[in-house]
Parts: sequence; structure tokens; C-alpha cells
Amino acid sequence: MISRLRFFSLVLVLVSLLYPWGSKDAVQAQSEDLPVYIVQPKDTINSIARRFGVSPQDLIQVNQLANPDLISVGMALKIPGFEGVRGTLTTLSVPLGASLATLSRQYQISEEQLIRLNRLTSPSQLFVGSTLILPVQQDATRSQSLRLVSLQARQSPLELAVASGMTLWELLLQNGVETSTQLLPSDPLAIAVDRSATEEVSAFPGAPEFVRGLELYPLPLTQGKTVVVKVKVNQPVSLSGSIGDWSLHFNTLGTDTYIALQGIHAMAQPGLIDFSLSMVAQDGETFALSQPILLQPGNYPQDPPLFVDPQTLDKSITEPEDQLVRTVTSANTPVKYWQGVFRKPVDEPSCIKSWFGNRRSYNDSGYTYFHTGVDYGVCANLNVYAPAAGVVVYTGPLTVRGNATIIDHGWGVYSGFWHQSKILVNVGDRVEAGQLIGEIGGTGRVTGPHLHWEVWVNGVQVEPLDWLEQEYP
Repeated sequence: MISRLRFFSLVLVLVSLLYPWGSKDAVQAQSEDLPVYIVQPKDTINSIARRFGVSPQDLIQVNQLANPDLISVGMALKIPGFEGVRGTLTTLSVPLGASLATLSRQYQISEEQLIRLNRLTSPSQLFVGSTLILPVQQDATRSQSLRLVSLQARQSPLELAVASGMTLWELLLQNGVETSTQLLPSDPLAIAVDRSATEEVSAFPGAPEFVRGLELYPLPLTQGKTVVVKVKVNQPVSLSGSIGDWSLHFNTLGTDTYIALQGIHAMAQPGLIDFSLSMVAQDGETFALSQPILLQPGNYPQDPPLFVDPQTLDKSITEPEDQLVRTVTSANTPVKYWQGVFRKPVDEPSCIKSWFGNRRSYNDSGYTYFHTGVDYGVCANLNVYAPAAGVVVYTGPLTVRGNATIIDHGWGVYSGFWHQSKILVNVGDRVEAGQLIGEIGGTGRVTGPHLHWEVWVNGVQVEPLDWLEQEYP
């Protein structure tokens, strides 16, 4: 009997080796019990894998991708590691003020399901900017969406329900509350609003009535990127705040919105960074917020080692020059001169010789430097143009930067143009987008003629190319 069992076992092993289709069927059957993600523009296998906390290899294998570089927008990819979860998944960055309770109410998902989908072992893992996995709602095409509002101190749940076009029973049911006695002042509740009428700035859970909305984007924070803080109120307020060691400067947009733009240093330490905000309303009411926010690396590569004139690395020369530029670009002009996206500072065809953020080594130093702008080579002509409207606040020769021009675009945003052969504007000139301001050259610390273009936001250099693609704020 034992020998017969051994014989059949040996036969099964041989069959599985000779005909591996059985194991493929098992893999296929297992992959059927997985949720999917719909590929979005700019997605890659690596970015999707990072988003869902899985390995790119597992993602490729479970979807049987012959060429992972050929994924296309709209493709449904199965996501491994979520066995037993059905439907379509999406992700978002956890916004300011969010908690399991507010996310559960806004997206109509139980806290238990949020915990299971996101493998949370503690609510403290739900910090601002972290990736939150959510199932796509089946009624995503309906004309209404959910928005959080706060129950005010002198407002009853019935009054909020009526003001929101709901019955009290509908309000309680939508928020998973059994009786109105469970609701407290400033308790955030989800109400249905028309998608077309949804406010530009998200309502902030738990804020007093004068705060109509508060938003910080893009999240998570990223080395070298521009961050926008937007506050919407129903009366004038006094605002102050900070991101890490950078103090925020707020400017007014219209009559009810305050904007602060802030650059994140390209070599800032990744991890959690403190965000704080405080405001005092005209009637004396106050509101304060303090939360850690995720700061992720920009994944900047290392340039090949560069060899330059040692004088341009001498700190007795470079530090005073750096301080001069920091001083010029530190003022927050309350006027916003620019409109829309910036334009390229050179003619087409343009060619980038070196990218922002790349780590650099000079004369066999360590990679303690980074490239603070974008280098355009001479690929069309020598013309240098203002990328946006502004006022010229500096022109002159510098040891490292060569012939330099700095334009103030307002609201703490500046452009710097280094290494020019000619400067065609003067301090105090008002310039418009596309106006000729200089010519490309090879002055200062260079290995060849090019235009080095920088964008400064509240005292920090940021990725200039973002300003060519996105309108701020």
C-alpha cells in the first residue's frame, strides 16, 4: 500500500514538471480574487507599486505583463496582496485634519475596512501626506459628492440637516450616527453637494465657522517642489504659520482667500516635517492647527563629477555671493505680477543640458551640492526671455553666477538667470512674459556656454519646470 502511494506521488510530481499548465491555472485562479487599479496619466509600474505598497515584480507577474513599460491609461491592473478584496481601488494623500472617523464619513467606508485595506496597526500611521487606499464608489458618476462640514456651537443637527437639504434622519444615517445626542459642536459631518458646486477649497473638519476651507497641496511634500497653502474664510483674519523651519507669508486672493507659497529645499531631510497654522478672526475668534506631514525624497540622480576653477568654490567668495542672492530673493512683494503658467526663457528648439536637483560633486568633493536650476544649452539662438511678468530687482556680474539678472514676480516668487553674455534690462524695469532680457553666455562657474534658470519660492530654489506645466496657485 505504501509503495503504491509513493508511486502515484512520483507520477503527480512528474506530471506537474512536464505539464506546468496546472500551476499557471492555480496562479490565474488566485489572481482572479484580487481588486484592480485603473492606470492614470503619468503612472508607471514603479509608481503604482509604491502607491499600493507592493513590489514591481509581483505587479508584473500577477498581470502577466510581457513589457511593463507599455501599460496604458485606462488599463485595469490587478493589485497583489489584497486577496479577498473585490472591485476597483484608488488612492489619495491623507489631507490636513483627516482622521479615520472623518475619512469613513466622507467616503462612506467603515473604519474597519479602512484599517484592513491600509494595513493600519495604529491611528498614528494615518499622517498627512501618507497614501490612503480606498475602494472606488459604485456611484462615482452621480451628480452629487460628499463634503465635510462642521456642526457649529449654536447650530443643532436639525438646522444643519435643513440647511443641507436633508432630513435629520438622512443626515444621521449618512454619518453612521444613531441619535443626534451623539453629535458635539465642531463634529465633522458628511453632506451631499452638487459636484459642479463643490467649493474650490475643502471644508476643514473641526474648524470654527469663520474657516470655510483649508488646503495644502500637493501632498505628500516632495524635495524641490512648490507647496500651496490656501485658506478660505468668511471674514478678514490675521494668519501665521510654518512648514518645518520656513515661516509662511500669506497674500490675499480676492476678498475671502489667503495664499502662501513655499518651496521645499531639494536636500531637506525626508520623513515627517511639522506644519503649523494659527489665525485670529476679525471678531476675535481663534483657530490653530499643528500636524506632522510626510516629506518624500525627490529621487534626484548624481551628475558625473565636475571640475571647475577652484576660486569659484572658495567659501570666502561663494558665501557672500550666496547671501546677496538670498537677500534679494527674500522679500515678499504683496503684488502678484504673473498670470497663468510661465513660458520657457529660451526659444525653441530648446535643450536641457542639466536638470534641477541633480546631486553634484566639484573637484573631487563629496556629493554635497545640488543643481539649483535648469541649464538650457545653445540650441536655437542666444536669446533669454522673461518667463513671466515682474520687476527686475538685480543685475550685475558675480563670480560664480556670472552676469546675473533677478526678476521679482511677486508673492515671494523670483527668477534668476545666470552666466549671460549680455544683460539687456536694468534694476526697476517692469518686464512682461516673453520680453527679451539678455543673451546666453559662459560667464562665471561654467564648463561651457548655457543659461542657468532658477525659480525661488519664499527663499528656496524649486523645480522650474513645474512652473512651465502648472499654474500657481
